Amino acid sequence: MDELTFRQLKESNYSYPILTEVMFDYNMMLEMVYHSMTIIEKGYDTVWDSGMLHFLRTYFKDGMKFIEKLIMEKGIRIRLIIEANKENIEYVNEMSMYDIRYLDDIKGNFGIYDSRAYMVYIFHRGSDKPDQTLWSNSKALVDKQQALFDKLWSMAKPITIRRKEIEYEENKGIQRSITNFEKVLEEIRSLFLTSKNELTIFTSNKILCSILNRNNFVRHLPELLERNLTVKILTDNIDEYLIKQVKSFNELNVKNPIQLGYSNKLGDLNEMVIIADNKRLLTTRYDQDNNLFATFSNEEHSILVQELMFEKYWNEIKSLEIVND
Repeated sequence: MDELTFRQLKESNYSYPILTEVMFDYNMMLEMVYHSMTIIEKGYDTVWDSGMLHFLRTYFKDGMKFIEKLIMEKGIRIRLIIEANKENIEYVNEMSMYDIRYLDDIKGNFGIYDSRAYMVYIFHRGSDKPDQTLWSNSKALVDKQQALFDKLWSMAKPITIRRKEIEYEENKGIQRSITNFEKVLEEIRSLFLTSKNELTIFTSNKILCSILNRNNFVRHLPELLERNLTVKILTDNIDEYLIKQVKSFNELNVKNPIQLGYSNKLGDLNEMVIIADNKRLLTTRYDQDNNLFATFSNEEHSILVQELMFEKYWNEIKSLEIVND
């Protein structure tokens, strides 16, 4: 892109001339970024991989502060889809003014502002800064990339989930108590949202009903089905409401339905046990003052003990089903 074309684009607020072109000048790219941010009317949608985040964190600190100032002054919305990991999560946590979601294994980057211009930063192997920038205001190309972004946005998860995943990954072999009821509910939601393969629940009906009433527990179940998790729920009492809810959800996903069981052999069960991906354990029970509290653990031995107990009762009810059939 030559200087004359660049000047024409700026003077027309990037409406004219219509073109798709590569910029080789790093300073021209920076000038375009700064200027385009000042004329945004609606918002900016962008995808950043870990390499792009490294560039921003290392070389574009002033630019990020400038963008944050514009967000506050103009109220524009910036939606980010990023690749978040242990190395960059601290930096991501500082970006409080952006609407952030994450996807794993992002390769590359692109940005769209006001659904009218499209930009891709090209890094050569070993480069910390963009070596080239593809820019276009072609409506056909911009619309195509906007549709791609919208699809990725619907697939991506809120960054709060990734923060929790990293917290779980970094803190091995821990056990902690949670006494605030709202915090207990928050931890349950986190386990549901961060589970990737399997979720096992065995619970007293009394505690389950308390969670149902306060947290609308069942609203999480359709999402678990969408993510194709294996979900097993075992209760110590028959709950007709839960049975109806699970049945209605299973009708929407017959390939991997939620498995719901009941056993009257659990004895005086006064707790809810949730095991996520065979890695995380949350035990919720009533204290002597009849208040709910929870204990979280990712200790292998504690999880194994609870898994063996669950399997014992689960296999029993399955054997009874075969006999009854």
